[in-house]
Amino acid sequence: MEDKQAQQLLEIVRRNYQEIATEFDLTRKKEIWPEIREFALAVKDGDAVLDVACGNGRLLEALKDKKINYLGVDNSPNLIELAKKNYPSHEFAVEDMLDLKNIENGKFDFVFCLAALQHIPGKDLRIKVLRDMAEKLKPGGKMIISNWNLWGHKKYRPQLFKNYWLKLIGKNKLGFNDLVFPSKFHLANQDKRESSDRYYHAYTKKELKKLARLANLKILILKRDKYNLWLVLGR
Repeated sequence: MEDKQAQQLLEIVRRNYQEIATEFDLTRKKEIWPEIREFALAVKDGDAVLDVACGNGRLLEALKDKKINYLGVDNSPNLIELAKKNYPSHEFAVEDMLDLKNIENGKFDFVFCLAALQHIPGKDLRIKVLRDMAEKLKPGGKMIISNWNLWGHKKYRPQLFKNYWLKLIGKNKLGFNDLVFPSKFHLANQDKRESSDRYYHAYTKKELKKLARLANLKILILKRDKYNLWLVLGR
């Protein structure tokens, strides 16, 4: 993927999360996925946890009974502001997952990246993100990654197939398994609904396995359920 196009897609993602931050915060206060609670069981008191693309800090619902050193980062100032309000006793910072080298908080026992790698366009940038997250791990540390299982959703499958064949015949400038589609959201404190474009990449288990290999990382867990693809990596 050309750098110009990748930057355009990244800007779509940045703008979208800034625009939907308030509604995102409200909808992410429901019970979190049981798989997150399951993975969070491995986190012990005293562990250092980096939450990449933390959004409104929702991961902390699965970690609230643990005495941990937590840092949540996101490139949306609006979401970081909400995260600080939601969890004032924890540390948050506006940082892009493509610039993790800016983080100077040392190494971490766990790096979580939930529903965020799916917003990174192009193989090279995806490998960079995986390698940069791995650089933040302590020896023996783990990266816990989730992505939406878009191929498992009837709602998205027809468009994915259409985009795939359009790509084959040269009429789709997006990458294979890429989607850009409008989503509706409410403006803060208003009933009016607006539309904002969203960009996603629909991963397969095969692709995630290849990305891990290219990033020189060990796959500890790779599984798929109805809603997500789960990937746990080590160095």
